[in-house]
Amino acid sequence: MLPPPSSSFWRATTLQQPSNLRGLVKSGHQLFGVVLSYPSVHVAKTLAVTGADWCWIDTEHVPWSPTLLVEAIQVIVHESGGKMIPVVRVPSKSAHDYIAWCLDAGAGGIIVPHVETAEEVAAVAAACRYPPLGHRSFSPFIIPGVTDKTPPGESVYSIANKHVAIIPQIESVRGIKNLDAIMSCPQVDAVMFGSADLRLDMGLPAAFTGTEPKYTAALARMLSLATRHNVPLACLALGESMTKMRLAQGFSLLFVSGDLRTLSYGTMGELRKARDLGMAADSAIVKSRL
Repeated sequence: MLPPPSSSFWRATTLQQPSNLRGLVKSGHQLFGVVLSYPSVHVAKTLAVTGADWCWIDTEHVPWSPTLLVEAIQVIVHESGGKMIPVVRVPSKSAHDYIAWCLDAGAGGIIVPHVETAEEVAAVAAACRYPPLGHRSFSPFIIPGVTDKTPPGESVYSIANKHVAIIPQIESVRGIKNLDAIMSCPQVDAVMFGSADLRLDMGLPAAFTGTEPKYTAALARMLSLATRHNVPLACLALGESMTKMRLAQGFSLLFVSGDLRTLSYGTMGELRKARDLGMAADSAIVKSRL
């Protein structure tokens, strides 16, 4: 494992510009992140100070309003002092409006669900990159001389093109079949493994892992192609055993905690401890009266 990178490596000149997630994921460093599902600025503010490297904001399964989403991205950037990089899973691979809003707000990367072809990657990349690499539109919120400060020879447009990471999520049999072509796309900075949806598409029970031959063959194909193309792999890794397994398999970009999991399991765990203590106390009282 490489030591944590210096912030000078991935920080942009101003907090209004995206951090260099693209360079960071390709640097060989392991990144450990959290998931923000609840559409809440307050939860975003709490997660921003936890010390995670990046935060995956999920808008595929949660109906975030554009305004709230923009606020959450900016809260994460500014509350963490630029130390946590927000990355947004947009609602769909055709949600180019969400891509524009997220990137203008300062997101460092876009996770694109249900990618199945290289052509879909190209369309997403065009929405993420400024001309001449794409057709991302000029942002009217750049303040000349204040938020557009860049190293010599660069502009906010060239920096955004260099920094913003594009991460297709592969979660179908067709996506696995076309994975070689997808990973061959120069616009792909990392690939997200969607194990639960892939298993459902295979007719298997939804789960984060499994031992069925067709599932393990698909995973082996992803790992092999990632090595061949030198493409980092991202995934959910909830719990110590899953984290150990994914690291051993070669995944380097892990989301290891999230608001939903922490709130539900953390609360149930504390309640269980309290009830066990209550039962022990009751038992002690009964014994003392005998």
